[in-house]
Amino acid sequence: RKEAGDWDGAEALLRQAAGLGDTDALHQLAEMREEAEDRDGAEALIQQAADHGDTDALRQLAVTRELAGDRDGAEALLRQAAGLGDTDALHQLAEMREEAGDRDGAEALIQQAADLGDTDALHRLAVTHELAGDRDGAEALARKTVVYGDAIALCRLAMMRESAGDRASAGTLARQAADQGDTDALRQLAMMREKAGDRDGAEALSQQAADRGDTIALCQLAMMREKAGDRASAETLARQAADHGDTDALHQLAVMRESAGDLANATILARKVADYGGASVEYEHMAWASMLRMRWPHGMDPDGTPTAPWQPTMDIPHSPLATSHASTP
Repeated sequence: RKEAGDWDGAEALLRQAAGLGDTDALHQLAEMREEAEDRDGAEALIQQAADHGDTDALRQLAVTRELAGDRDGAEALLRQAAGLGDTDALHQLAEMREEAGDRDGAEALIQQAADLGDTDALHRLAVTHELAGDRDGAEALARKTVVYGDAIALCRLAMMRESAGDRASAGTLARQAADQGDTDALRQLAMMREKAGDRDGAEALSQQAADRGDTIALCQLAMMREKAGDRASAETLARQAADHGDTDALHQLAVMRESAGDLANATILARKVADYGGASVEYEHMAWASMLRMRWPHGMDPDGTPTAPWQPTMDIPHSPLATSHASTP
């Protein structure tokens, strides 16, 4: 109706839907009122949606207000949404306070969101402080997330410090995150050190993560040892990971040796994966699947020997059916 230019018909249908309790219809009606520059009518409809517990409409209208230069009106709508328990509204309010230079006000709002179980706001604010050069403030906010059982902000800061060349600070933050049970930062730092040519530093970080029970770090360390030519150590680490249920390192070692032309060792590793029950990776790793097809094109017998090409086990009696079957391509 609206696309055909029948605004009255469109509004009538939307009002009918709204009367049946559909708050999305109220959103659309509000947008139509806003397009018609009827702000009062739009806000009245948004309020109806909010009265039904829908705070999305309040936040959407707040954005419209802010874009129109009405910051006070935008904040009033967001505070109304926040009062109904919407932490996204608290995020938006915090961003507005931050843009206005009111850091204390922004942090107070972020703290409210965190108190309601939303730590993403703390992550974002920590990054904002870091980018603004306020390292102490960024770390203080990141550490607050740990109180709520979330060390992701520490990981993010560690990555940012590493990118900025501050390795000492990056390592400290990564270890703090690892102490909270999150070893992602250690592994990511290790990758960055390896790319920068610091193999010893990369291995040390991967080892720290592995010591905290991270099997992905074991795989990472195995790959580093393989690249360095320490095959025995690489296999030992890969088997350790496999013993904990992660056969990815063995897969990758097999593929690397296959690519290097070492078919004998690739086959040995492939058999080890089969021993650990990793045959399902044929569908997950194309390179691995290709190697399986090359090594055992006809599959593998239960005893671990490659299956031979199919051969008939007895002569088929001559008959018209047998002749017809035999001649079939």
